[in-house]
Amino acid sequence: MTINRTALILASTFTIALSMPSSSLLAQSSSNTPSATSPRLSVAKGQYLSVIMPEAKSDSEAARQSYYRQALPLGQKFGLKREVQLKIDNRVISDYKPAGLIFFSYPDQASEKQLASQPQWPAIKALRPGAWNELRIYSAAVENDLDLTFDPDKYYSLVVARTNPDKPEDYQRYLTGIEKAVHEAGGRFIYKMKNPKMEAHATSLNAPSQLTFVEWDAPNGFARVQQTEDYKASAPYFQSGVTNVEFYYMSVNGKS
Repeated sequence: MTINRTALILASTFTIALSMPSSSLLAQSSSNTPSATSPRLSVAKGQYLSVIMPEAKSDSEAARQSYYRQALPLGQKFGLKREVQLKIDNRVISDYKPAGLIFFSYPDQASEKQLASQPQWPAIKALRPGAWNELRIYSAAVENDLDLTFDPDKYYSLVVARTNPDKPEDYQRYLTGIEKAVHEAGGRFIYKMKNPKMEAHATSLNAPSQLTFVEWDAPNGFARVQQTEDYKASAPYFQSGVTNVEFYYMSVNGKS
């Protein structure tokens, strides 16, 4: 999707989550979370984290089951763990239509590379197009210990940004410029995945420069940010610093 300037102003690696059918994708809770209502993502510096955004094909349950029957046991041998999932409630800016987002982790990047080097892995990976219209996986090593609890009463946003190579610092200037306004509007930057590796079988897009997650107290948090002088002063850096963007709203149990 090419960036729409007007809309912008107004407004792995491997995963087993891919293995889950669309109907159950958002109904299952992670086995390693403290409760089903407040899932927790706790990973240490040096672990390898994947963000998976699947768009399932209709009538492809059998293909997905075949994939995960082979992929899950193999991935577990190398420490792959399903962490947390969120439901995507609204695609503010995106041509892509994933139903949800799932975090997976490895003990480290070497573990992911070991999985990818297994002789049976290419054949397993080749099953993806039969099960999903698209399966986008973003992965990166965790730079600092990360301990997040996702509150069902909160709202979450994700921006997937591809920055302008001619002005690579402008996007960071934009984020820095609006941080105070985000906080005053009840928002918190909770995680930034920088320069992730990307896997996808149905897009020509390059890997994004950053995935930015924000937690909001209210559903209109970003709209409030857009009314501030800080946002108005920083918006030109967004326009000059980004060539392609996706913007999603998410929640634990679904708010739409």
